[in-house]
Amino acid sequence: MKHIAQTLLEVIETARPRLLSIDAAAAASKPVPEKWSPKEVLGHLIDSAANNHQRFVRAQLDITDLSAYRYEQDRWVNVQQYRQAEWQSLISLWYYYNRHLAHVMGSIDRENAERQVAAFEEASTLRFVAEDYVRHLNHHLTQIFQST
Repeated sequence: MKHIAQTLLEVIETARPRLLSIDAAAAASKPVPEKWSPKEVLGHLIDSAANNHQRFVRAQLDITDLSAYRYEQDRWVNVQQYRQAEWQSLISLWYYYNRHLAHVMGSIDRENAERQVAAFEEASTLRFVAEDYVRHLNHHLTQIFQST
């Protein structure tokens, strides 16, 4: 898990200056009305960090059925009004939350990493959840950088 944590740190360290270079007005701009703005995408990534944080901790506390903790992404993003939030604050929250997640991931021992959890449609290991988290993060960062 330390390797996944290190990869996460590398991703956020690379992305942070790029995010900071995006103008706040551009970050609030929607590419098309039905798509999220960069602010909303970053807000979604904050939500993803919060939800996955719960998974990483709960799974290690022997709570392996994580299916009750569903994330309704469109509703969460809408309720939190990320487009109206301060861009620099969103970046800071995203960055430091992910630094903490890297610490949590890096602390997961081998036994817990291979623990089967029901976090998605089918059971997977906690290691897979961590790897998928980093993949998901990269996907949405690419989305932000391509739209600005």
